[in-house]
Amino acid sequence: MSKVLIVEDDSVIAQGMASHLTAADFDPVIVADGQVALARLRYEQCDVCVLDLMLPGMDGWKLIEAARAEGIGTPIMVVSARGTEHDRVHA
Repeated sequence: MSKVLIVEDDSVIAQGMASHLTAADFDPVIVADGQVALARLRYEQCDVCVLDLMLPGMDGWKLIEAARAEGIGTPIMVVSARGTEHDRVHA
């Protein structure tokens, strides 16, 4: 079963994603904080990360930069209300 790390501070959205992923036979893990998400990416074998950019503390941009700087190659799918062309290209 593939593990999906959901990094989302809105619990309603996170629970909705987790519910759909569970129904599709994935193993979702929810965290609401960028620092915790980075630790999970470091020490757990996640198959993919679904990431919101607007998080308290360490935001999604910093999480991506830190993970890649540490050589963490887990695929990251950005799901965000931010939708400018710059945001999409930067992500």
